Parts: sequence; C-alpha cells; structure tokens
Amino acid sequence: MAGQPKRAFSAAIVGAGFGGVGAAIRLVKAGITDITLFERGDGVGGVWHSNHYPGAACDVPSHVYSFSFAPGTQWSRRYAPQADIAQYLNNIVDDFNVRQYLRLNTGVESAHFDAQTGSWRVASSDGQVRNFDFLISACGQLSNPSIPDLEGIAEFQGPSFHSANWDHSLNLSGKRVAVVGTGASAIQFTPEIAKQAAQVDIYQRSAPWILHKLDREYPEWEKRFFRRFPARISLSRLFFLSVFELLTYGFTGRHWVLKPMMKAANAYRKKELGDHPELHAKATPDYDIGCKRALFTNDWYPTLKRANVELIHGDAPRVTANGLVDREGRERPADVIIWGTGFKPLDFVAPMKIFGLEGRELGETWGDRPEAYLGTTVSGFPNMFIMYGPNTNHGAGSVPYSNECQYNYILDAINRLQAGGHRYLDLKSEVLDQWRDEMEERSAKSVWTQGGCESWYVTKDGVNTNNWPGPWLEYKRRTRRINPNEYQFC
Repeated sequence: MAGQPKRAFSAAIVGAGFGGVGAAIRLVKAGITDITLFERGDGVGGVWHSNHYPGAACDVPSHVYSFSFAPGTQWSRRYAPQADIAQYLNNIVDDFNVRQYLRLNTGVESAHFDAQTGSWRVASSDGQVRNFDFLISACGQLSNPSIPDLEGIAEFQGPSFHSANWDHSLNLSGKRVAVVGTGASAIQFTPEIAKQAAQVDIYQRSAPWILHKLDREYPEWEKRFFRRFPARISLSRLFFLSVFELLTYGFTGRHWVLKPMMKAANAYRKKELGDHPELHAKATPDYDIGCKRALFTNDWYPTLKRANVELIHGDAPRVTANGLVDREGRERPADVIIWGTGFKPLDFVAPMKIFGLEGRELGETWGDRPEAYLGTTVSGFPNMFIMYGPNTNHGAGSVPYSNECQYNYILDAINRLQAGGHRYLDLKSEVLDQWRDEMEERSAKSVWTQGGCESWYVTKDGVNTNNWPGPWLEYKRRTRRINPNEYQFC
C-alpha cells in the first residue's frame, strides 16, 4: 500500500568464494544488511582457499578473473597464483565491510521453504536454526573432490590424497609418486613435484589440449600504474572478454573459429616434443579442441621430457598394495598416489539438503540432470538463487563475470518483490521446461557434445549440464532483469 515502508529482507548466502562474497557485497550496497554468509571452511576464498597445491594458479588473466566493481591492482602476475586470488577476496571482504556477516567453519546442513511465511528455515552445522527471506547457494561447480572408484584402491598401503586436500606435511623428496589424471590441477602441481620426487608416473586417460601460457610478472611500477590509471585495467578486461566472446562461437557451432587455436596448440606441442615421437604421440589429443577444457601452461611438456617422469597412456589403472597396474598389465611401484581427478560436477549444492514446495528435495528433483533457469532459479524452490549454477560455465569465460550478471538478476527479483509487497516468487514450471529444450537444442551442435570426448561438462547420457551454449553478451542481456511473466508472485 502506498506510503507504507518497504519490507526489510534477509538473506542466507552459502559459500564464501567469488559467488558468495560478491553476492554479499552487492546485497549490502543495495541496502540489504540482514545477511549471513555461511562458509564451511576456515577462510574466505572457496576453491581458492581450499586448493593450495604446489603451482596452483588461475588460467584466466587476472584482470578478467575479478569483479568490475573491485578491479585488482596488486596481482603479481598476468595469471594470478592461488595466494593472490585468496588475498584479493579477503581484501574486498574488508574493503566493502562484509566480514561482519561472515560465519566461518559453519556449513549449512539443510534449508526448508515455508510457503505460509515465504521464508527459508536454515539449519547450520553449529546447531542454530534461523529463518531467511532468501537463500543464495554459492557452492560452485568445483567444490567436492572426485576420486575414481578404481579396482583395488582400498588395498594401497601408502599415503594418497586429492589435489584439493594437499598434504603439505608429506615430504615427496626421493619418493616414487603416481599422479592419476592430467587435467587443470595436475598440469600445475606435477611440474612442481617432479623437481623433488625420485620418479613421477603420470596416468593419463586422454591427452589434454595444451596452449602456451603468455604469462609474465607485474613489476611494482606497473601495479602503481594500474592504481593511477584504472582505464588500463578496463582495456585489458575488454580485450580478453572480446577474445572469450569470439571463442564462444567456436565452441557452440562455428567450429572454424577454433582452427587457429588448434593450430597454435599443435605447433606448440611439435616444438616441444617433436624430437620425442613416442611421447609426442601420447601427448596428442584424439578429440576436438574445446571438447574438454583447453589448458594453458609453459611447464607441462618440459616436465614430460624429464628423466624421472613417465607418461602412461590408457584406461583407468588398477591399484595394488604397492602401486598401480597399467592396461598392459605392468605394475609400477608407488610410495604416494596423488589424485588429480577433478571434482563432482553435478554437486551444485551438495552436501546441503534443500527442500522446496511440498517438501521436494532439490537433489532428488534433479537426479542426474541438474538444471536451473538461466543457471539461477528452479521451479518449486521459491526465493532461491544459485550462483554459478547449471549451464553457467564455459570453455572460455570468467566466472566473476557471469556472477555479476546473476547479481543483477537477483537484485531485480528482490526489488520487484519489495515493490509489490509479495512474500515470494517462484519460477513457472513451463519456463523451466522450455529452458531444458533450449539447452538441449543449442548444445546439440556444440563441441562439448560433438567433439568426441568425455568430460565433466556433459553427463554420461550426453546432456550438457554445466556450460552456457551461447555468447556471454546474450547471457548478460537475459539476466539484466527478470521477466515477471515467467514467475508466480505470492
């Protein structure tokens, strides 16, 4: 009713990585200060707090892998190492005064929606239960490590750990180390451990596409230049985002766009491994570039040529008490196994249990096919928003960029609820059905489904659950504001 004060909303944000920290900042800037930022770990940063293996760094240029409203000026390199990114997130938590809303070492165990009150009852690991108007899940796509269920894995007598749970107390000097996996994490930590281990055996299911990393250190004078002339950062962002946008067309149907990228990768491999024909053959991918995540590094191929490194190509190995057995039946002894096998890509909210209308649990509703409209809302789960949700990843892009698009969408939804005096809004089921059809149709011609590989982008049934099959400018346009006709307001 006109003249009445606007309702003050509250929000629970789960996860203090990029998605959660940025959401807290944007909510506070919008005047919503009754928020709690839950983080199950002991620090800010999400994957950049928990992943601290040797050599951990971003493969997206620093100026793009940051928020437009908080441009970083203290990056040590063009491609920021893990410590820089964790420090950046901690800095903006303090710069925007949101640390007061942070609850570390506190995970959310469950959230139940109450249609009568239009609120979420959130139970946290510290035993507390509280109601919130909005639930924002910022758990991310890469938060729960995946270890393959290999034959004999329980028999291994030595230490083993996933790269996301790195055991820094273990001295690898003089050890024989088995590395399982050749993905984004493995190509970073393997060159580092090869410098100290007696032997490193790398078990590779399929070779990654590798591109030269145009990395460099930022001297102090250049950091001062960034601070004094922020337009320099803006130009850098514009350049790299334009390159990413061009590549999106290659990933989503116009495959000729990727030919220069493929030629560059092939030339780089030949330059580095041309004198080692057997190794060159093992390191050559047998699928289209972009089908899996293309990797940027200057250290991988030199590491493969080391005398104490062997690349074993083939299907998943079998584990014994003392080592691993390859597909030819040869057993190689190992003192330590390090799993560089990535994360569970379908765990968008796990291990949290979310119950929506009529008591439906989100994980059971999804099954093996997570989906959310614009990667953000799910029918039957009112006033809930997912950061970096299904179909918001990409082969070329920046997660903070897509996060910012989602913030605009969330804030517009909140403003409309506030202006209309409504309790909640819920996505219409037919909208989600149409979205499912759109994702299937647009993914059918993408390199992720047609490139001849298996990847975490796509389920075992061939469904693209993770990547956005279109240009990022389109995603930005579609998330600028909600379409009220697509939601039910109560």
